[in-house]
Amino acid sequence: MNSPYLAYKDYMREHYGEPLFRVPIDFNFGCPNREADGSGGCTFCNVRGSAAVQTIGAGTVKEQMHEAIRFARNRYNAKKYMAYIQAFSATFGKSQQPLYLDLLDSFDFTAVSIGTRPDCLTPQAYDFLVELNRHIEVWVELGVQTVHDRTLDRINRGHDWASSETSIRKLHDLGLNVAVHAILGLPGETAEDYRQTADTLAALPIDAVKIHNLHIEKGTTLALEHALTPLPVLMEYDFAEHLMDFIRRMPPNIPIMRLTTDTLDEELIAPKWHMAKGQFRDYVVQQMTCREWKQGDLFGNLKPETGNWNFEAVETKDGSTTFWNEEYKEHYHTPEGARLEAEEKYLVPGKLKERLAQGEVQLLDVCFGLGYNSLSALEFADSPHHSLKITALEMDRRVVGAAAQNIQTLETDSNDWKKILGDLYETQSAFGNQQSAIQIVWGDARYTVTHLPDTTFDLVFLDAFSTQRNSELWTVDFFRKLKRVMKPDGVLLTYCAAIPVRAGLLEAGFFVGETDPVGRARGGTCAALREDLIEIPLPAHEMRMIRETSRGLPYRDPYGVRTNKEILRDRQENIIKCKQEGTSNP
Repeated sequence: MNSPYLAYKDYMREHYGEPLFRVPIDFNFGCPNREADGSGGCTFCNVRGSAAVQTIGAGTVKEQMHEAIRFARNRYNAKKYMAYIQAFSATFGKSQQPLYLDLLDSFDFTAVSIGTRPDCLTPQAYDFLVELNRHIEVWVELGVQTVHDRTLDRINRGHDWASSETSIRKLHDLGLNVAVHAILGLPGETAEDYRQTADTLAALPIDAVKIHNLHIEKGTTLALEHALTPLPVLMEYDFAEHLMDFIRRMPPNIPIMRLTTDTLDEELIAPKWHMAKGQFRDYVVQQMTCREWKQGDLFGNLKPETGNWNFEAVETKDGSTTFWNEEYKEHYHTPEGARLEAEEKYLVPGKLKERLAQGEVQLLDVCFGLGYNSLSALEFADSPHHSLKITALEMDRRVVGAAAQNIQTLETDSNDWKKILGDLYETQSAFGNQQSAIQIVWGDARYTVTHLPDTTFDLVFLDAFSTQRNSELWTVDFFRKLKRVMKPDGVLLTYCAAIPVRAGLLEAGFFVGETDPVGRARGGTCAALREDLIEIPLPAHEMRMIRETSRGLPYRDPYGVRTNKEILRDRQENIIKCKQEGTSNP
């Protein structure tokens, strides 16, 4: 999968022929924003001043350098290097300048990157950097963090935004590369503040950006504040949304040096993420790709590139079209018919017409896909006097765009299906007849469902890919999230009849039954919050299987971040454990 943003590694490969491995070096300069005893400083900065983990414990600068190079050679087979003066802030005084020159003479670095602050860039510092740039390519990593003076004051940054802007322009005019650091999640800031920071930086002559999520670390002023009154922090899903928006506002030629902050586990207080660093990057790439977002598509007048869809259209037996999904290796619908499946597996057992006759119906369509379930529901809602309000959750915007081009609107349809799909693709909302409406939310349903209000939906349609391909949406933990948004008389319907799924629904607090078979021997599943809403109870032998055998172990995803493989592996390990212990369903 091609990256939707310009990764720093790809930039270096293009610029230098191969990636430069950064060799972090700590001159122990200290920080001009701290007192002589080390107190003070930015509220988020610990006593290490962001020194690299792999150099902790090393002695002299030369020892640090050799240790870091050894680390890069052994772990990454590195061949070219960039010296990275990382910890605290360089002040470029006369006593410091020989250290740089001696260091760069001692090893064949391709470039040097120096972390500093706007208030450290004196005329003398600019002169030194220009002279150094004549001998080796110089990058200046400038700690900007935010463009909002109220926040800079709040975190005791020690300089204002104007000094950062002046420094950026001055470095550029002198022919020096400037990479800016920005933090998302600083105390008191909102999504609008992050957008303003991104837009302001994007309009300046910067050469790269390094994005951090705020960490509250031990030994910081923020840690003391957090102990008195817990500060809000961004968990992985929320941070990803702000991060993607930030990246989209950056010029497309600006490399993104970093997506997240690194902190030693023993030093981190909050946030405690459950995604690994690599998994988080993969998630961001997946989400941006599925939503057709790219770096720069919110910058200036650039428009997102859309329409690059690769879905194989397949005609089903009832004449309706479905797609083959190459990633999941499955069709979106049964060969018997996409329209047939929508009506007989969801609308009829959900008694949509009867519900509409009594009043407005709120429907949650999880995994919208080509839209047959929702579009067919709009047809059912055409005659009654009460409206149908549909909220659809879908991760892949591309499938909706492709469906708008391929789906057939029949003469008997009272709604224009193609137009509705096109409107959803473009604006995330569409209207049917009789004041009925659909709004669609892009993203991982495990996350987007958490933003829906409690006790809202009369019906929930769950139409994810199979349990072996898409187990993320068949877990007991996800079912609990769905239960929260359902009304007391709400009903959940799905085509899936797998034992672990029904077991998970039972454990989540649902009453569970069956629906009539359509296109296959087994029926689907009906789950409700009231027992009297279950018309076909589960067979006795199946209930025994759920209660007494390891087949009744549900899929689990306690933090809502596990991958499909992790969920399947966890369940298999629990099955083995049960068999070893001679138990059934723990």
